[in-house]
Amino acid sequence: MFTEKFKELGINILIDTHLHIGRLSSLNVPSGGDSDIIYLLKKYGIERAVVSHHQALASVFDGLEQTLDMLEKHSPLICAYLVFNPNYSVQSLEIIKEYISFNGVKGVKIHPSWHACYPYDEKYREFWEFANKNRLTVLTHSWNPDAPNRAQKFSDAFFFDSIAKQYPGINLILAHAGGRGSYLYRVMEIVGSNSNVYVDFSGDIFEPGLIKAYVQGLGSSEKLLFGSDMPWIDIRFSISSILNADISVEDKRNIFGLNAMKLFGF
Repeated sequence: MFTEKFKELGINILIDTHLHIGRLSSLNVPSGGDSDIIYLLKKYGIERAVVSHHQALASVFDGLEQTLDMLEKHSPLICAYLVFNPNYSVQSLEIIKEYISFNGVKGVKIHPSWHACYPYDEKYREFWEFANKNRLTVLTHSWNPDAPNRAQKFSDAFFFDSIAKQYPGINLILAHAGGRGSYLYRVMEIVGSNSNVYVDFSGDIFEPGLIKAYVQGLGSSEKLLFGSDMPWIDIRFSISSILNADISVEDKRNIFGLNAMKLFGF
C-alpha cells in the first residue's frame, strides 16, 4: 500500500531519523526484535535509519559495543546516534570524541528523562561545548512536563530554547514535537526562532492536523523530520500521518527524506 503511494507521489527518499534497536527487559513489544525492525524498514522502502541503541541509553560501554555491532551488521541501512549520558559524563564524552567520525555515526542522542538530569545541568556543559565546536547534530527527547510520568520534567522542550541560542553550532532535533497537549503547538515558537532547531513527529503523538499546522505556522516544511520511534510505536502510523497530512507533495518529500539528507549529509 505505502510503496504504491510513494511511487505515485514521486517520494523516493525515505529516512527515519528516530528509532531504536535492542531489547529492553521492561519493554515487551510484538515484532520489536532487531530482525523485525530491519524487515519493516526494508518492507516500507526506508533508505536510511538513524538509530539510538537501547543499550546505549542504559550502559555507556556496553552500549557502545552494541552500537558498533549494529553498524557492522546492518550498514548502510542503519546509521547511529551515539549517546551522551550525563551521569557518566567523562566516559561518555570520551567515547563521543573518539567515535563521532566513525563510519555510520551521524550524531548524538540525549535523553534527559531517562538519565534524570536537566539539560542545563553542569554535567552537560562540556558536551554542549564540544557539540557546538564540532557542529554536531543532537537528537533530544522532549516532552510536556505536565504529564503523569514525572520524569518528563527533565525534558521540558522549552529548556532547549536557551541552549540552542547559547550553542548555535549545534543542529538540535526536538523529538516528539515537544510531547503532549499545548506543547505540540507551542514548540513551533522554538523552531521558528532558532535556525538550528528541528522537530520530528515520532512516537505516540496522535494529533490530527499537527503536521499541517507546523507547515503553515513556520511557512515551510524544511525543518520537519520523519521519525517512527520503533519499536515503541508502529511505523505505519508515522508514515500514514505524513502521507495523509493536508500539505503539498513537495512538503511530504521534504519531511520523508530530503530534509534529513541535508541535515545528516547523506
